[in-house]
Amino acid sequence: MDVAKPAEMNASIEKAASLFPGMKISILVNSAGVTQKCSFYDLSEKEYDKIMEINVKGVYFLSRSVSKYMIENGVKGNILNISSSSALKPAFNAYQLSKWAIRGFTVGLAEQLAPYGITVNAIAPGKTFTSMMVVENETNMNCESQPCGRYIDPKEVANLAVFMCSNCGSMIMGDTIYMTGGNGLF
Repeated sequence: MDVAKPAEMNASIEKAASLFPGMKISILVNSAGVTQKCSFYDLSEKEYDKIMEINVKGVYFLSRSVSKYMIENGVKGNILNISSSSALKPAFNAYQLSKWAIRGFTVGLAEQLAPYGITVNAIAPGKTFTSMMVVENETNMNCESQPCGRYIDPKEVANLAVFMCSNCGSMIMGDTIYMTGGNGLF
């Protein structure tokens, strides 16, 4: 599914629900994200639009479609948005703007969906060893600029997501949990 195309979302949700007869969708993790590394003055309108369509528009409309499904089916569930710790510090401007928008959206949506038993939160990881890092010629987990000496493993983000969407995280609501490996502490 292309998260920048809201028209495709309802069909994708129905397809996902049909894969597990008798079960309902109870968790949505919005994790699609892109960036473009260039200066504020060099980012084209096309590149800006791509960042906003995937990082913001996709989260907004997919959350709307899935929360509507949850409400209509009486599902008490979780929506978890993957933001970025770069929302709090200087970064690549359009990316930073998009991730700050996710932080604000998370708070507002949490308040709106809480009466339906739907919990909305976000995780804001720091430098995570993803395919984006490999493209930048980073080939191992070591990272001297991190206080912990390495990048965050995507499995660590997944483990936090599981915790937040479990009963253990039921009172975490409208929050963004920062997972930075200590980056920004010193």
